[in-house]
Amino acid sequence: MDGSPGRVNRAQESALDRALPLFSIAVCSTIYSAHYFLGGGRSHLILDSWAYLGLSSGEQASVPFNTRITTPFIASLIAIASGLSTSTAFKLLTPAALLASLLILRGVIRRRGGSAEWQAAVLLAFGCSLAVTFGYTPILVDPTFLLLICLTIAALEAGYLPAALALACTAALTKEFGLILGPIWSFYAYRQGFRKLAYAGLIVPVVTLLIVLIARQSSAGVGFPGWPAFASHLMFEYQLSVFRLRGPGDYAKLVFMWSWCGLWPVFLISTYSVISRLIKRARVRADEVAFAVLLAGLPVLLLGDWSRNLIILVPFGCMVATSHPLARDRRFVLLLAIGGLSTALARPFHSETPPPYLLTLVMTIVSVLSSLAIGIILVRYSRSSGAKDLNSGLRTRAREVAIIK
Repeated sequence: MDGSPGRVNRAQESALDRALPLFSIAVCSTIYSAHYFLGGGRSHLILDSWAYLGLSSGEQASVPFNTRITTPFIASLIAIASGLSTSTAFKLLTPAALLASLLILRGVIRRRGGSAEWQAAVLLAFGCSLAVTFGYTPILVDPTFLLLICLTIAALEAGYLPAALALACTAALTKEFGLILGPIWSFYAYRQGFRKLAYAGLIVPVVTLLIVLIARQSSAGVGFPGWPAFASHLMFEYQLSVFRLRGPGDYAKLVFMWSWCGLWPVFLISTYSVISRLIKRARVRADEVAFAVLLAGLPVLLLGDWSRNLIILVPFGCMVATSHPLARDRRFVLLLAIGGLSTALARPFHSETPPPYLLTLVMTIVSVLSSLAIGIILVRYSRSSGAKDLNSGLRTRAREVAIIK
């Protein structure tokens, strides 16, 4: 009898721990549904969408779509098995992939000791940005790509190296930047003692992509005539064309909203953690090495559409950030959730009847204010942490001098 109140409290806390992340996913699902059913997502297609629909129907495509065969292949299988159109198959596959990705990400954070509040904040901020982006444009390969990244992380964390390598190869055939998973796999294999096998991560995904590239080489259909033309477009044309189309003011707003697609607060504390450990010459964890590998490829990601490219950083960033002290700071966690949600609600809603201007204005103000508050917290933490490191270094140096004397 004496212990029953404590057991009841623990049971209530356990139920709350389960409910908070699921509530975040429910909010994200609602936003996705709104953009898909009410915001024009059911009929919205971009150039990439036409290329993927063509691939799923057996048509040819040019660079870079000719090697992005995984998602169109899955969509075609769904269409054959169900009798649905390939377009409908894509529209079923996208929300399923996003939901699965968020659930896997929740499990990764939980296994690393992340609190229910931290799980809920990350899922809400990240999931809402995904909901807006892919609720409006569901026929894309990026949701499947995100799912493969999350599955690869889960397989590596569980020690299933063969499955992780297969997933890395599949990711490379979903989007070419999936090749970055190869070096990450190699480090995990090396850390687990498979030193000779580690070379497979550097070779197998590249060979797999090259085989498909040679087999499906084509200049017909949607795309660029070759990889040099595609690279030139990314390096010199894409961001410049967006800037010219939008103008300086709207482009600045777009970059701000894009940065939330990559969860910039999580990205910054993860980057700070990795760099500080390297400076201190402390032992670097496997997840920190994986994130550092992605940092090396960040310039390539920034050349394209941030709302789709930067999502690859989030799962790896969350792995590193979960062990950071700010992940246990309730103010920071709350601001992360508010910032992600408000930014998603401030993004354009493409319905016949636009949302009230006041709502968009309020959400924009909340997004900016929460971002400023997060920035202040990050600056204060970096200054206090730097002061502690300096004092620790001075004390260590003083002890060394005293010993010498």
